[in-house]
Amino acid sequence: MVIELRDARKLAADCTWLTRVYPFYLHDLSEFDDGYYRLDGEGRWQPDHLPSWLEEEGDYPFVILAGGERVGCALVNEAPSPHLGRGVDFRMAEFFVLRRHRRAGIGRQAVRALFDRFRGRWEITELPRNALAIGFWRRVIAEYSGGRYEETVGAREVRQVLDTSRR
Repeated sequence: MVIELRDARKLAADCTWLTRVYPFYLHDLSEFDDGYYRLDGEGRWQPDHLPSWLEEEGDYPFVILAGGERVGCALVNEAPSPHLGRGVDFRMAEFFVLRRHRRAGIGRQAVRALFDRFRGRWEITELPRNALAIGFWRRVIAEYSGGRYEETVGAREVRQVLDTSRR
């Protein structure tokens, strides 16, 4: 299946799709985040970081397409950014594939495409209670890097760092 990454800011339809689907990602994430994301009185997820990702330089909001159908999103930060750790060029801020498209290799292909597109030192973090995400990232990063990556496990996050320019 052909995987495509499209900057959601380029097409109004992609931006609208991302804006409508992003709450599903937050809903999934809220199971693991110890209350960081909460629904407000009007049923909207707070805090809402999406507007800044759609507007700030150095942030890349991608829509992931599989066979021409929108199936997920990826939000990448580029240095300099207050969201990146020291010595890191890129950060996978958010990554989401709709449930019915998971376990089909779409996420893996999208990540590989992002790593190939943005060469440098990457940081990816997962919430410690999100075992499925941790497993996904460990597999994809190990496969892509040939096992050459660093991982730290802390109380607030699991963090992998790899250099995609060495590939």
